[in-house]
This record gives sequence, structure tokens and C-alpha cells, in this order.
Amino acid sequence: MQDKPQVCLGFDICYIWISLQFGVKEVGCLFFAEVGGGTYMQPLDGSSVVKVQVSVVENPEEASFFEPYEAAHSMHDLSSLIAQHCRLELTVRQKYGALSRGDGAIYLRFPYKGYREKIWDHAAGCIVVTDMDQFHSIIEAGGVVIDTAWQPLDFSKGKHLDMDTGIIVTNQKLMPLLLNVVKKSLKEKAPSS
Repeated sequence: MQDKPQVCLGFDICYIWISLQFGVKEVGCLFFAEVGGGTYMQPLDGSSVVKVQVSVVENPEEASFFEPYEAAHSMHDLSSLIAQHCRLELTVRQKYGALSRGDGAIYLRFPYKGYREKIWDHAAGCIVVTDMDQFHSIIEAGGVVIDTAWQPLDFSKGKHLDMDTGIIVTNQKLMPLLLNVVKKSLKEKAPSS
């Protein structure tokens, strides 16, 4: 028996989809995942459903870098500093669905002081990118979603996530390096005492 509730099913929609790989605009996509069932994408033009997986890029210099759509939801100067340390060139305003399909390898979200992350902004996307089963093996699109304290997002405490720094989403290979760069960048941006 699990001690806290977990997200078991998620849907994420991108109304206008921009494919970074092919530079093509599509009408949109619906992403969906169920615990233990993998992650799938349904193009809204009626095309066939496709199983998707996160990028397997291991070198951060080859990784596409995503930020939130809403500029007010993230400190872009901190994300820029992290991008410089990792030598990331491309910044795109996308989110979880784009990562689950492998169009990007990194998604960073660092809210401004006082902003409280809402679970509905992250629960569905989190399972679409990844989900841990009871044996802690990755079973959905193969990504990792954590906060900057190296903890999985906790959706059991009401409508807000109980965190104060940020969210990091990437693949298993990039996560350790990325977390170290995030911690270094947070220290650099911290006001001197």
C-alpha cells in the first residue's frame, strides 16, 4: 500500500504544435499516459496514435532547452545562466508534451518568489514525461521530473506543490549534470549576504 496519492493518468494537449526536428507546424497533438502503459501522442488531424519517448541526448551541448509558455512563471535570467553553463543554444517556449516526444531534452521552470506552483500545471505533464512504478523503474516516456532538492513532485498536499525553487525535467543521463549546474547557478544568482 502506498503512503501518498499518485497521479495515475494524464492528458496534455498542444493546440498548435511546432516540431523542432522537422520545422513543421501541425494542427496540434494530444499526449496521454497511464501508469504502466507508456506515453502516446494523438495528432489532432486524425493521424494514427504514436508511442513517444524522451530524447536520449547525453551531451547537454546537443540538447534543446525549453522554458514555460508564460514568461511570468519563470525567472528567465536564471534559466539563461544555466543554459550558458551547459552551453545550450536554443530556447523554446514549450512544456511536457514536447519533451515526451523527444523534441527537446531539458525543461526548466523557476518561479518568481511568492509564486506557488499549482498541481494542475504539472500533474498530467509529469506522468506524460515519466512515472515511477512501485519498483522505481521508469515506465512511461522515459524522463525524470524533480524539484531542485532532487525530489519527485509531490501532488498529495492540496492544490499547490510544496517547493520553493524550481522544477527540472530531462532524461536520466542528463539529470545529474543538469542538477549540479542548477545548484551552481542558484548560488551565483543568490543575493550576497
